[in-house]
Amino acid sequence: MTRIVIVTGKDLLALDPGDIADYAAARKASGRKVASLPVAYELLQEIGGLPDAPPSWRQVQARGQLTVAELADRYPVTCRPVRDVLVHYLVERSAMLDYGSLDNQAQMLVGLFWADLERHHPGITSLHLPDEVAHGWKQRIRTLPDGRPRRNFHAVLLTVRAFYLDLLQWSLEDPASWAQWAAPCLISEADVRGYIKQTRCRRARMAERTRTLAPVLPRLIDAAERQLADAARLREAARSVTPGGEFVLDGARYLRIGPRRGFSPPVRLLAQRLDGPGRRFDVELAEDNAFWAWAVIEVLRRTGLRIAELLELTHLSLRQYQAPTVEMIPLLQVSPSKTDAERVIPADPELVAVLARIIRRIKTADGRVPLLARYDTYERNFGPPLPHLFQRHYQRRLQVLSANKVRDLLDRLAEHAKILDVDGTPLRFTPHDFRRVFSSEAVNSGLPIHIAARLLGHLDLNTTQGYVAVYPAEVIRHYQQFIADRRGQRPSEEYREPTDAEWKEFRDHFSLRKVALGTCHRPYGTPCQHEHACIRCPMLRLDPSQVPRLLQIEDNTNERLAEARQMQWLGEVAALEESLRHIAKKKQQADRLQRSAFGEGPGVDTLL
Repeated sequence: MTRIVIVTGKDLLALDPGDIADYAAARKASGRKVASLPVAYELLQEIGGLPDAPPSWRQVQARGQLTVAELADRYPVTCRPVRDVLVHYLVERSAMLDYGSLDNQAQMLVGLFWADLERHHPGITSLHLPDEVAHGWKQRIRTLPDGRPRRNFHAVLLTVRAFYLDLLQWSLEDPASWAQWAAPCLISEADVRGYIKQTRCRRARMAERTRTLAPVLPRLIDAAERQLADAARLREAARSVTPGGEFVLDGARYLRIGPRRGFSPPVRLLAQRLDGPGRRFDVELAEDNAFWAWAVIEVLRRTGLRIAELLELTHLSLRQYQAPTVEMIPLLQVSPSKTDAERVIPADPELVAVLARIIRRIKTADGRVPLLARYDTYERNFGPPLPHLFQRHYQRRLQVLSANKVRDLLDRLAEHAKILDVDGTPLRFTPHDFRRVFSSEAVNSGLPIHIAARLLGHLDLNTTQGYVAVYPAEVIRHYQQFIADRRGQRPSEEYREPTDAEWKEFRDHFSLRKVALGTCHRPYGTPCQHEHACIRCPMLRLDPSQVPRLLQIEDNTNERLAEARQMQWLGEVAALEESLRHIAKKKQQADRLQRSAFGEGPGVDTLL
């Protein structure tokens, strides 16, 4: 603040947010940090400065919600009339959309659709696109600039299709405003037909991910609990020695680092491990991160909340309900988020214990939970000051955890726990993974699906079904019952332990399947129906390396056929011709095997 006063020449209490913003921009341009600026901003407010300014420096820096015109003008559009109709359309749609969805619509219609058309077709001014222009855009939108396939390709097509169809409908209702822009829709039903298949594939990927993560979730929970316990013991051990002193914990030697430049008392509790590689670290920050990682996991896995709903939990979210039996039931009230409808979740004793531990941690000396305004990164605005549960001290001030910080805590914990997939790939957990595991376990444990939908905040049961269609319990149960019934109808002798002779016969069967031209694939226990005439047997799996032998047999058969015709052995002629037909089929089989193994290329005929 002294530097700002010197540069501006103003009195300290006369400074305004613009002066501070100019100082921050100058520091950033010179490559220096301004980490202490938020604290300085709050101190200036406490002594009477910045009377009409926002309560925090972060609120000054927040961009806030852009207008529809500002959202559209982020993308370079040359044709002003088309830009105006796009803005007008988005204004009409904004009444039914939240800010995040409106932002996505603006990106798709203005950025990915019209701005792309102007880049590839300069001077275009009409929404009535020629077929070749429309086809070229649909091909370009399938891939990202780096060449990777665009995962929301169908979402872009559906947005543009809705835009054209809305213009057609609105042109009938308000011709003066929309009739001149009505044009045939360039997105046909055939173009968006793959959306259903894409949705099924996405659900299949989500189901596979849930099946992968659910079995290893207990390991992540154990890792979080161990990490928190170890961090708490390390913090207490570090506090028990003076700066510059050494201490031992679990066989490891640590040094508590004293304050720099003679500052006293030390601002942070720093330590460094002496008997192993490692940089100095903030012991209290490590314990704080461990606690919030544990708290996030416990609340998410016991409630199935969305990440936004988790961070919006406040001290006011805890309620009690008195049942007709006079029993008091704790409830967790979830604020409206994605569906704009609040809901109430019964809290089990374990969840109540977790929430109570969080409240004890964040309460001040006077027994109150501090009031903080949370910044919604999706809606781009600050909420009212509330006693948020997921708040922490960071950089010497209180702030509500962000969604990115929650994801970072989960990633670090999964890396620390060394949780790997069956192929050795490291597994990571996202906040939404806990929601899917929660819904799957609840429904598969017998909870009616309509009750699960209410707990999850779904307006459509099909959405809930998509979350829980991971383990087809009914299919598995009925199939197992079918196998048990079928076994009950067969003789019990079939399920006895095989004798040594029977086991030897079984092994010998597979040894005897190897023949000159390949492998015999006849079922176990069945005799050879062609008296070992393998050329005629459909059970012969030809070995491609034996094709020359097959060609020798074909030449020999042709010679025998010529002799039989000369000698008028008509029965032999018919048998040899039948053998040649089977040899031709075997050549075709070998050709298919070679083509499938090496791609389209030379077949058997090239060996002739």
